Amino acid sequence: MEMREQSALTEKLLRHIDKGTTDLASSPYKQPVLEYTCPEIAQLEKTLFFRSKPLCVGASPIIKESNSYVTHDLTGKPIILTRNEQGKFQAFLNVCRHRGARVAEGSGKRNSFICPYHAWTYGMNGKLISRPEEECFSKSKKNAASLRTLPSVERDGLLWIIPDPTESLIDLEEPLGALGNELSSYNFENFHHYETRVLRPKINWKLSIDTFLESYHFSVLHKNSINPIFYRSQTFDKYGLNFRLVSPRKTIGELKNSSPASLDLLPHIVGIYFLFPNSFVIWQLDHLELWEIYPSVNTPGESVAQMSFFTPEPVRSKQEKEHWEKNLDLVMHVVENEDFPLGEGIQSGFSSQAQDYLSFGTSEPALSYFHNSITAALGLPKAAD
Repeated sequence: MEMREQSALTEKLLRHIDKGTTDLASSPYKQPVLEYTCPEIAQLEKTLFFRSKPLCVGASPIIKESNSYVTHDLTGKPIILTRNEQGKFQAFLNVCRHRGARVAEGSGKRNSFICPYHAWTYGMNGKLISRPEEECFSKSKKNAASLRTLPSVERDGLLWIIPDPTESLIDLEEPLGALGNELSSYNFENFHHYETRVLRPKINWKLSIDTFLESYHFSVLHKNSINPIFYRSQTFDKYGLNFRLVSPRKTIGELKNSSPASLDLLPHIVGIYFLFPNSFVIWQLDHLELWEIYPSVNTPGESVAQMSFFTPEPVRSKQEKEHWEKNLDLVMHVVENEDFPLGEGIQSGFSSQAQDYLSFGTSEPALSYFHNSITAALGLPKAAD
């Protein structure tokens, strides 16, 4: 984050804290319950947001070395994310062109992908290298049997793809806008992947995202976990369909007498960067997290949340491991044991017909902005005032 932006944010956050205020939306917002429960809407969302549009599916450190790879199945399609011998990021459908078997599982380093069915072998660039009994396929040229390539791009330490192999190259200039410059300042590509965890809450994917979009609930739901760490005040800034939320830690008072030249806001905030439609880059004190949230393939009432945790340096000692485990455990506890269980109760309650819409107050501007963007993109009517 640039020094000028840090200075402006520090001033704004301290002013909010002194006055007991927070950034506000212009008016309350009504969010139709139907958008969390309707199978037809869920299918439309998958088609519109999770097939033909750019998705952030990882960060550069997860495939840091040449010839490394990781499989990714959360979009609803089997995908391999790779870094080839030349260090270039590429993505392919994880489907053998012979009989459709998966050619890779998990993650690791290798020089090729060998299909476990008939040993068709593909290079890290997706090209078919060999196939047993080649003479039996003489009329099928090898270059026509390579793994299907997906549009992909690596930018500012983040990995982007389009899950549809028929789509064109990815252009992030318009979708990211000015937010791209700020994300690049974190130097994500220089961090180190510590661990990835996956949660499967029984809540709609948008409800999973909702838990990250306001601090109004901190003093109630998180009163014994993170509430003692943060102030209620929060800033909200829009960047196209993306946005940034910043919450100050209780330590931010240390900056009141700092000169602009020595100011360092980052140790005193959590910065939440939402990348439309479903990902978060989160700066926490001294490390980075990447959250990806996807709809379930089964029902509107389920979702998948994957969190990858990144440290500024490799973890080598027992003391360092204990430190990062403590941080990781707190993050996962808040979401897995507090946010998502409460969300499952909300999702279950939708079927009771107790309400036709949820109410977002003016102190929850990110919720209003996110859902208004989704509803508008789907061409659905807003809830009546």
